Amino acid sequence: MAKQTLQMVALKAGVSKTTASLVLNGKADSVNIAMATRKRVLTAAHELNYVPGKFHPGKLNGKSGIIGVFATDFSASPNNQWMQKCIEAAEEKGYVILPQLATPENLEEKAASLPFDAGIILQPELINHQSELATGDLLLICAGFIPDSGKYDYIVPDYPRQTNELVQSLYRHNKKAIGYLTANQNTKAKRLKTTTYKENYCERFDITPNIAELTSPEPNPKEIKEACLQLIENGANAIILETPEMTSVAMADADIRKIGKDGILFATYDEIEGIDLLPENLLIHTSSDITKMAKEVVEKCTKGMD
Repeated sequence: MAKQTLQMVALKAGVSKTTASLVLNGKADSVNIAMATRKRVLTAAHELNYVPGKFHPGKLNGKSGIIGVFATDFSASPNNQWMQKCIEAAEEKGYVILPQLATPENLEEKAASLPFDAGIILQPELINHQSELATGDLLLICAGFIPDSGKYDYIVPDYPRQTNELVQSLYRHNKKAIGYLTANQNTKAKRLKTTTYKENYCERFDITPNIAELTSPEPNPKEIKEACLQLIENGANAIILETPEMTSVAMADADIRKIGKDGILFATYDEIEGIDLLPENLLIHTSSDITKMAKEVVEKCTKGMD
C-alpha cells in the first residue's frame, strides 16, 4: 500500500497542509483552530491510517515548532515562490510554516500574536521604516532582500554573480552596449546591483555608465518606455531591468515589447510569470535558487532548536 501523506490528509479534510500539520502535532490550541476543523483532520488521518513523522526533539523546552512568514501579499511572485519553498524546507525539518498577512503598522502585533519560534520577512517595506521591531527575543530573518537596518540577518541572491551572468549573456547575443534601468528605491540590494554593473561592466570595459532611474515609487509603462528610449538614445542596444516588478510591467506593455522587436534585448535578474509567452530573444534572465535560499532561511530559523 502506498504511504499516506500529510497532503492526502489535508485534501480529504478540506484544509491546508499547514492546518493539518498543526492539528496532528497538537498545536491547534496555539492558533485557535476551530473544533470542527480539528475533528475533520483527525477523522481524515484515522481513515487514511496516516502516521505523522517522528517527533521533533527541537520542539521541547517551550518551542512551538511554528515559523511565521510575513508579507503584505502572498499571491504574487516572488512571495508565492518563497512561501512554497519555505513550507517544503520547514517540513523536512519537522516544523510548520504559518503565513501571516501584515502591514508595516501591524507587523509587531502579528509577530506577537502567536507563539512563533522565528519569523521570516518577505518584503523590505515591512521593516525598513524603522530600525528595530519590538518583538522581544523573536528571531527575524529577511528572505530575498537586504534590510536597511543591520539588526536583522538575511538571505539574498548572489546579485554580483547574477549581474555578471547577465552581462556575459548579453555579450553572447552580441549586445555590448548595455544600459541599466534602476527603480526608485534606496535599498542596499539596488546599490549592490548598480555598483556591480559599474565595476564589472563599465570600469572593466572602460565604458561610460548608461543608467536611467525611475522617479515613480511604482513602475508604470509610460515612464519605463521613456527611460528605455533615453538609454537607447545614449547608445544602448541592451537594457538590464533591475526588479521583477519593473520587468513584469514592462513586458506586459505592447510599446515596450515593440522596442524589443526593433532590436533591443532586455535582461533581468529573475524569472517572471508569463516569460514563456514572450517573443523569443526579447528577455533573458538569471535565476535565483529560491529552493536553496529557503533551506538556508529555515536553517537559520531553527538553529539551536534541534
